Amino acid sequence: MMFEHTSKEKGLWRGWLKNGQSVEVSWGKRGWDFGAGVHIHGNDDDMGDRMLCVKVWRLAIYLPLGIVQHPWPAMEGPQWSTYASREFGLTFSWGLRRKSFDWPWAWHTVAYEVMMPNGTWEPIRYSFDEGGANSPYKEVHPYTYNLRNGTVQNRMATITKRRRVMTWRAFKALGWPRWIKESIDIQFDGEVGERSGSWKGGCVGCSYDLRADETMGAALRRMEQERKF
Repeated sequence: MMFEHTSKEKGLWRGWLKNGQSVEVSWGKRGWDFGAGVHIHGNDDDMGDRMLCVKVWRLAIYLPLGIVQHPWPAMEGPQWSTYASREFGLTFSWGLRRKSFDWPWAWHTVAYEVMMPNGTWEPIRYSFDEGGANSPYKEVHPYTYNLRNGTVQNRMATITKRRRVMTWRAFKALGWPRWIKESIDIQFDGEVGERSGSWKGGCVGCSYDLRADETMGAALRRMEQERKF
């Protein structure tokens, strides 16, 4: 038998060889990738696992190419590869050197802002005077979440309104044309969701997209109905 043992989970299959290396096949990720390369990753024996990686659309295959010396720092793994990715653009790697180029149509954030009490927008920063005149506009609403076991969680949600001003990366120097995406930022006064009270912990804060002409409170009520934690 080729494999000592195998495992399978959602979007991932692995098969381990006798030398400790493994064949890995993953699929179903968001976005897309194309390309191939040879990667070397450090293993528990201070050696290097050399692998051939092939990526086609949402499928990635890693094939072992033997165990080699690993003189590089423990957390650094060289690779000789070329990849085209929806998220990361075009990337060339040679050993520990890497050069990447963003797609000209990729989104670039020109500004990330929060709404103030007078309706104006200020850049997001951590030096706001909480509760003072320079504090962002906030609303506090009750929030109810029903766990699968029937337990009802009653929380108070403090929300602010935020927006991202974006343009295409090719036009970032001009900052035009622009698109604006608004959302609410939510902070709960206690954990929310199925992991509440566990070592992983429930959700204590998140964000949710605003629809056109939707109020902050209406967006929170919609999230209350739609989002599962």
